[in-house]
Amino acid sequence: MKAPHIVRRKIVQHALSFVSAIILALVIGLAMLALDGFALKDVINSAFSSTFASSFRFANMVSRMIIIILVALAAAIPFKAGIWNIGGDGQLAVGGFLTALAGFYIIGLPPVFHVSLAILAGMFGGALWASISAYIRLKFNANEIVTTIMMNYLAVLLTGYLVNYPFRAPGSSNAETSLIRESAMLTRMLPLSNLSSGMYVVLAAFLIICFIDWKTSWGYEWRVLGANDEFARYGGVKDKRMRFLSMIIGGALAGLAGAILVLGVNHKYMLGMGGGVGFTGVLIALIAANSPILILIVSMIFAILQSGMIGLESKLGVATEYSSILQSVIILLVITRSQAWSSISNLLTRRSLHGKHD
Repeated sequence: MKAPHIVRRKIVQHALSFVSAIILALVIGLAMLALDGFALKDVINSAFSSTFASSFRFANMVSRMIIIILVALAAAIPFKAGIWNIGGDGQLAVGGFLTALAGFYIIGLPPVFHVSLAILAGMFGGALWASISAYIRLKFNANEIVTTIMMNYLAVLLTGYLVNYPFRAPGSSNAETSLIRESAMLTRMLPLSNLSSGMYVVLAAFLIICFIDWKTSWGYEWRVLGANDEFARYGGVKDKRMRFLSMIIGGALAGLAGAILVLGVNHKYMLGMGGGVGFTGVLIALIAANSPILILIVSMIFAILQSGMIGLESKLGVATEYSSILQSVIILLVITRSQAWSSISNLLTRRSLHGKHD
């Protein structure tokens, strides 16, 4: 009877520490703006209205959130298996570029098949790009943090060359491909917004990842590998195969993010369209301790913050760097919350014991 009680208490403490860290970070952020001369009422109203005041703004926030969720999962799955995937930006870029090619050059297909093929092309591109770093890591024991970051730069340079020269849209002054065919475009959920029917694809991908993580041997083996790879090998886990698989799945999810941006938002591949969201995904995966449910929550918080900053910049003139500062404060407090909560708990326990002795 005692063990379940302890487990429940640990879960409650973990949830409370997480929520407390987020709230404290927001309070610190508001205090910083107040010290800079901004009225708190104006700050809250501007941030709220830029996200929730209309269905259009809310839809754009959700569109931003689903991309963040995908790149966060792309980092979290390899992290679970004990291998670092910092290459989300490169995998997104390659996946998005292949999606644009499939969306433009494939013709004569019904929309459902054309969209499906374009999405698969994007996932294949992301998986292929991730597999290169995974192979180098598992075959030659090269540091995957270095290789995945290098592959990010290589992806930008490679796709940059391709969209500036052989695949550049005729007559365009920007580095971008031609518009994809109408049969490959995802349906917009709200006119003129960035939210498309790709939301359902992302929801399906999220549920599949949750099922794999919670209900299959793959999820169990990833967790064991991440916790203790030597124990996992003694237990019969094929560590190289599972880590390679985790990187491929992570790369496919990042490629899917690129595909959603191309098919549902831009309708073409544009150089730099990801905007560095891959590194945001890495940070969210670390904050959420690779938990899919926490990734969903933290991604929503980050998407709301980013949407709120649009209102603060346009209406109040708040510096764009403030968003990065606030996100950094959230990361710092969430990562250190366990130690802080443990210290507070020990202090309260000691005081309780002293009170009993008195």
